[in-house]
Amino acid sequence: EIFAKDLEMFARHAKRSTVTTEDVKLLSRRSNSLLKYITQKSEELASSNMEQKEKKKKKSSVAKGERTPGEQEAAVTENEDSNMA
Repeated sequence: EIFAKDLEMFARHAKRSTVTTEDVKLLSRRSNSLLKYITQKSEELASSNMEQKEKKKKKSSVAKGERTPGEQEAAVTENEDSNMA
């Protein structure tokens, strides 16, 4: 209960209504091992979220018929080759 109140106060002090991972890190700063664990998990989640966004972006562009960067480069190379002939 005390942790929840502290987290709420950290967010309120920062003029936010949402508790963030930074608030949790601030709360755990006195325990080095807990802070290290929370930081590691936070980084893993951020990395995972970035990968999911990239996959979603690729699916979206493929569904729209857009080319991926690799396909665009191949098309440019093909076009350049045909112009040289």
